[in-house]
Amino acid sequence: MSTNPAHHDHSTTPLDPVPAGAVISLTDAIVLKEANAFLVSLRDGTVPLRGEHPLGLYLDDCRHLSGHELRVGGSAPRLLVASAPGGSEGVHELTNPDLVLPSGEPLPLQTLQVRVERRLLAPGRLRERIHIHLYGREPVDLDVELRLAADFRPMFAIRGIVDLPPAPVDVTTTEDGLRFSAVTSDGVRRTTTVRTDRRPDALDGGAVLRFGLNVEPGASHDLRLEYNMGAEPAEPASGAPRRAAGRPTAPSLPQHTRVRADDELFNRVLDRSLDDLRMLRSPMDDGTYFAAGVPWFATLFGRDSLITAIQTLAFAPAIGAQTLRILAARLGERVDPIHEEEPGKVLHELRRGEVAALGLTPLTRYYGTVDATPLFLCLLAEHADWSGDLSLFRELRGAVDATLEWLERWGDHDGDGLLDYRAGTPDGLRNQGWKDSEDGVMHDDGQPLEPPIALVEAQAYAIRGLRGVAALFARDGDEARAGALRERAAALEARLERFWVPERRFYGMGIDGEGRTSAALASNQGHLLWAGALAPERARAVRDALMSDAMFSGWGIRTLGSGEAAYNPVGYHLGTVWPHDTAMATAGFRRYGFDADFTRVLEGMLDAASHIENYSLPELFAGFSRGQYRTPVPYPVACHPQAWASGTLPYMVMNGLGLEAAALDGRLRVRRPSLPHWVNRVDVEDLAVGDSRVALRFERTGAGDSVALTDARIQGDVEVVLEISGSG
Repeated sequence: MSTNPAHHDHSTTPLDPVPAGAVISLTDAIVLKEANAFLVSLRDGTVPLRGEHPLGLYLDDCRHLSGHELRVGGSAPRLLVASAPGGSEGVHELTNPDLVLPSGEPLPLQTLQVRVERRLLAPGRLRERIHIHLYGREPVDLDVELRLAADFRPMFAIRGIVDLPPAPVDVTTTEDGLRFSAVTSDGVRRTTTVRTDRRPDALDGGAVLRFGLNVEPGASHDLRLEYNMGAEPAEPASGAPRRAAGRPTAPSLPQHTRVRADDELFNRVLDRSLDDLRMLRSPMDDGTYFAAGVPWFATLFGRDSLITAIQTLAFAPAIGAQTLRILAARLGERVDPIHEEEPGKVLHELRRGEVAALGLTPLTRYYGTVDATPLFLCLLAEHADWSGDLSLFRELRGAVDATLEWLERWGDHDGDGLLDYRAGTPDGLRNQGWKDSEDGVMHDDGQPLEPPIALVEAQAYAIRGLRGVAALFARDGDEARAGALRERAAALEARLERFWVPERRFYGMGIDGEGRTSAALASNQGHLLWAGALAPERARAVRDALMSDAMFSGWGIRTLGSGEAAYNPVGYHLGTVWPHDTAMATAGFRRYGFDADFTRVLEGMLDAASHIENYSLPELFAGFSRGQYRTPVPYPVACHPQAWASGTLPYMVMNGLGLEAAALDGRLRVRRPSLPHWVNRVDVEDLAVGDSRVALRFERTGAGDSVALTDARIQGDVEVVLEISGSG
């Protein structure tokens, strides 16, 4: 998901919070998000005033609050516990260290309860309550101090992608707080207004709020603050009123399928995944999409948003339709090498704000991805399987035609019949698949592939997408078009032989501009299984490669085999485990009947989530084996929540239950249901298949791993078909 060849690896982002020199791990951060605003803080609620870090309160990619430090009695409270259960709400439970009060009296450790509650609201508001309770036996006079800062820096500047001088920030006091403002280089005045429910006793240095509290034994005091973020032209047109920029509200996740097991841990892990997805749902146009991840990628990403929508079709199919409409409205229209735009190409990344307005980097509206366009077709076809309706296909027919033409005309730079990529300018992304870091696509000697590069998974997406929309054309009465698309898919499938590495019996991740196939053992080939693009014998070979000790860490499938020259268990794409990558490969395991392998990986991923704070799967974690460490080793600056990581376990659970919608035929297939070995019963409620609703119960029966569909209740006109045969 990298967006700059010079900054592809998030570990290069400099982080220097208090104390100076310490490195912030985003694994330990608390994240709140609502619509297009988000807050990232340390676990004690702090946003450090000193040092370089990405923490803060953001709106539309601009940091409106860069510092927030609380002092009680002159010292920072100590963290007890923190939680952000609702996505937009967080709680930090704190207490005091040993203190000496101004009176000279000591205040022993843990005499005070200090509780900070926060809630993000649209459009661009943060409400905060600081609750202080005294457990001591004597009254105390407390100084409560809140130190704040704002820098109005865009995310691309914080990441070092653009060199943008900081705008001078003005701080003015008001009757009930203060106001930060700056005119950024795009001519927009950005503001953060802080209001309190009681007048501060002092405003020191313009950005320090001081309150004096006299607290009786057993008594409590609350301080309530509201932070309002705004943006308006610095010089509005004559006679035009000034208005804070309004922001749409992202509605909650639509009424979705409910899955409950007889195992509480299973339920908590799945619930957390869905909570993270609710948080990442973001508004655009008249719909919503899944933003890629916080903090680095809290925006629309073609590939990420499409894959997450595919993962969640069984839970929230409406978001899949809205994602398709949002991306269809932004299809490439012209040849623009700087932005990598071409007619019919699906967008890679879209940014708002100062950097976008100034055009400082093409990455603010960037099309440099080879796989989003075929994934658009994959989602459209699979959405029809769940909706049972061709209306969206007909509505987007122009976009379908344009994307199909891009695949045929623009997606092959060297004319060899394979989908490939080559950056349009030296500043473009070197690698334009999901492993888009500078060193993420390499030969077995560790040397990078040279463009144009054909990735094996991009061919897989194209094959699946072509066949999927061929079926839609056939149902819509255009059998000639359907037949032509099926022929294109078959021809591309035959060309997959060029990726086969016979001496190692697996498929290479890519072919370089000289026609050389990478012989490095990597995870990319697992996406061929997801696409159903292989004959059974070859599928078994891929399964064997992915489940080897070199690839399966015990938690998930590594991006690169542990014996490869470029292997690094903490390299961004060089041996780490990406949950979504594992989920797509194991969906292919189920397709080909490798059910035992699927269950083994599902159990590993559930176990991984159980060891992670709040059960929230991050973007990636290190590739160390389960035998080396008893818990997954974090990747320090991975996004969390991250969309396709959050979609991983919902997707794997539905694949494990064997649920395949065929709503255009009025059927729901249930293929060889399976469960983790510690789960004996799962209930699925309110599953939407077309206009019908289905409730299912799965139970372990007898000895061994046998799982039966023991109950099915149907509202509407759909047939539930149980299929128990399979190979593996």
